Amino acid sequence: MDTDSISTTENDNGILECDKQRYQRKGYGLIFAIIITIASLTIGPEVLRWEIELIQGYQAKLMVPLILIITHLAIFSIGNLIMMYIYLAKIPFFEKYRIRNIPWPWEEENKQEWNVKLNKVIKILITNFLLGCLMSIVDGLVAPVSDLPRIDIESFPSLFELMWQTVFCMFMEDTMFYWSHRLLHHPKLYSKIHKKHHEFNNPVGFISEYAHPLEYVFGNVLPTFIGAKILRSNIHFATLQFYFIIRVLETIDGHCGYEFSWSPYRLLPFSTSTEYHNYHHSHNVGNYESFFCFWDTLCGTNKSFRKFQQEQKRIQKLQQLKEQYKAKNE
Repeated sequence: MDTDSISTTENDNGILECDKQRYQRKGYGLIFAIIITIASLTIGPEVLRWEIELIQGYQAKLMVPLILIITHLAIFSIGNLIMMYIYLAKIPFFEKYRIRNIPWPWEEENKQEWNVKLNKVIKILITNFLLGCLMSIVDGLVAPVSDLPRIDIESFPSLFELMWQTVFCMFMEDTMFYWSHRLLHHPKLYSKIHKKHHEFNNPVGFISEYAHPLEYVFGNVLPTFIGAKILRSNIHFATLQFYFIIRVLETIDGHCGYEFSWSPYRLLPFSTSTEYHNYHHSHNVGNYESFFCFWDTLCGTNKSFRKFQQEQKRIQKLQQLKEQYKAKNE
């Protein structure tokens, strides 16, 4: 544990207080977050059941990697197209959720410099996508059937099974992501590998998978699927795909630069947030987790962020007092 680690009592109080404040800040967005969650848990499984019925008669070794590749490409593309519209349209309704009022990467650089940077980002994204495709295909060919998710319609998961296994995969991803991410911030690894991802200190959705290929493999792909590998054929492919969609959308959400009040990810107890990860990029310190903040809190690696939040609250309170004083004396 780092020297800046805080006591268990302080950690517990901090994490509980953070959860309380997060739910309070959501306001009416909390209602929409609940609606989105319920809709996902009712409509999602039915769509997946239809898909599983379509692939009956095909081998898992073929269908699992193929559908995961298509899912990744579709969700990542659609999610980022939606975010690009929000970035460029600058609609006041969305802009009020913007975390930092500073120019986006394409606004702070001249057009020629941005085009060079964008081409580099696109090349890395394509490289990593192809690398992910290769890993998925090789895994499908090499892994025994007992290590692959089952795809039969007869054992389609119940809602309870889908939920607990999704949470299990999220927890395992979060754990491996934390320790691999923290390791990548070691001075000997950061400059050679992780620094590429930190070229953007004001991140946007599409740079969520902009990373050195080694980081993409060991810090992104392996953590994402570690839970499913532990469960082997005990997990149904419908559950894996449901979780995988959640993971891809979460990494876009975490890098998008907006703290949307209706984000269903903020319903998770002890979850992180876009603001949480945005601080990691802007200050390049702590906040190493993806879904949750257990490890950050236990190891004290989000202590700097908590102090930052307290300072921001103090500044906001002073500003409110100034405005009240000004209004009384006018």
